[in-house]
Amino acid sequence: MRQMSFRFYHFSCSFIQILSLLFTGLLFLSGFLFTCYADDMVSQQVQTMVDNPFFHVLGTGILLGLVLLCCRLFCKKPAVGKKVLLIMVFGWIALLGGLLILFGRTAPAADAWSVYSAAESLAKGDTSVIHPTDSYLSYYPQQVGLMAFFEILIRLWKLLPTDLHAYHFIKCLYVVLTCIIVYYQYATVHLLWEDDRADCIYLILAGANLPLIMYSSFVYGETPSFAALSVGLFYLLKLFKSTAKSSEADDAQKGSRHTLLYGLLSLVTLTLAVMLRKNSLVIIIAVVLVTALEALKNKRPRLLLFAALCTACSLTILPATQKIYELRSGSTLRSGVPAMSYFAMGMQESSRGNGWYNGFNFNTYQETGMDAAATSDISIQFIDERTNYFLEHPDKAVDFYWNKYLSQWTDGTYASRQATLATLGGRHPLVESFYSGANSRFYIGYNNLYQTLIYLGCFACVLTALLKKREHHLYEYLGMIGVFGGFLFHMIWEANARYIFLYGLLLLPYAACGIARLSNNAVLERFRKNNTARKSDATKEPTTAA
Repeated sequence: MRQMSFRFYHFSCSFIQILSLLFTGLLFLSGFLFTCYADDMVSQQVQTMVDNPFFHVLGTGILLGLVLLCCRLFCKKPAVGKKVLLIMVFGWIALLGGLLILFGRTAPAADAWSVYSAAESLAKGDTSVIHPTDSYLSYYPQQVGLMAFFEILIRLWKLLPTDLHAYHFIKCLYVVLTCIIVYYQYATVHLLWEDDRADCIYLILAGANLPLIMYSSFVYGETPSFAALSVGLFYLLKLFKSTAKSSEADDAQKGSRHTLLYGLLSLVTLTLAVMLRKNSLVIIIAVVLVTALEALKNKRPRLLLFAALCTACSLTILPATQKIYELRSGSTLRSGVPAMSYFAMGMQESSRGNGWYNGFNFNTYQETGMDAAATSDISIQFIDERTNYFLEHPDKAVDFYWNKYLSQWTDGTYASRQATLATLGGRHPLVESFYSGANSRFYIGYNNLYQTLIYLGCFACVLTALLKKREHHLYEYLGMIGVFGGFLFHMIWEANARYIFLYGLLLLPYAACGIARLSNNAVLERFRKNNTARKSDATKEPTTAA
């Protein structure tokens, strides 16, 4: 039985490695050849541009060279250099985040404003937002967790003698949470690969990630959810490593306290990530699968218990939060817009892009009198019709899903301009130029090159791992499995480049590892040695014949 568990585990490792190689190869090729972006901030229609290969190679090469140059400077004395670099990255995030708050003047809008205003009403004691029909939450009850988070922050803010909106405070907190994301991903890189060069490269890539800083002004669930996810994944990996290394005796004595602490911290923060953003369930599925396989390999029933608890907590946190608010208000919420309508919308054209939001889910739910069953029936009927059409016209199906894929995964800005477009008024002209003015093309162009570099690094990470003859652990690919799950999910769900942003962050550690391995490649080392030898020979005095 144990032999079969080992074989299945190693088969899973090999399968994930090959799948990751194909997937990252697709990401790199499509990112290298195409760029998707929104030119008009009113219509926000996604445009697809074919990149110039020469300039793209040149730009990506320059960016890679700058990353390696910075890495070389800080890796001369890694113990000190990494600390200095970490402080510099934190300072850079705080500086740009603060400037965005002061001069970007982004305000919550659309769904973000609906959730924020509901939380503000509850903080004032008004529970009328909990209503079966006349409420935003009756359409989207999955937002109740984020609303609870906002309510807590708003109540804390109101303790201070100020009339300013609490979302200014929330944006300041998001800058701090962005630093937490960077710190725990940096710690994850070191935990997985124990490579000073990879650590430095991750910090450089994180500091150069402009959408990460831009999204710190987006008062919604992405930043706090991913911060919780980063903490949870880090402690889960520590749990895996401590479990794999510890013996039965160690586990019963000293090691059991550490594993219990790691497991508890991971469980709480992963559950919090789902509470703040329900789509985090995609990552939770990856967590549960990997945990179960690690438990079978190492014969650790505690890991199976963790997987069961993680599943239970992730599936019950939002219904439990909703129930608390219903008891508090004496009212109820409906089940909301059914998931099937999102799948149907994901098969439709939209003015912004294939599969993007076009109002189908909301409008259908409203037209049926908020009847979830009737909405699901209409959605299933549409899915059947659309599926039959795609089967009869396979060329149309390929074109539809190819463009849907490009619109999400080759937008290096991850729709960060669209997400943070709403303003209080009086946005500084220089900042506005990066949204809708002349400087927006520089922002788009830079992020396009940056994204290509990330995809290249991820591909190199997987490729070099396959070529290395050493034992591989499935947990090393936990983030990659989550990204692939997100790819599949958003190919059939509602599309949006903003949804891909968090998966782009999950790829950063792999990109850092891949670039570090490229720079440590034996071919490059041989080239450096040969070059040094030639210089040494050139400086030697010529000898004369006796």
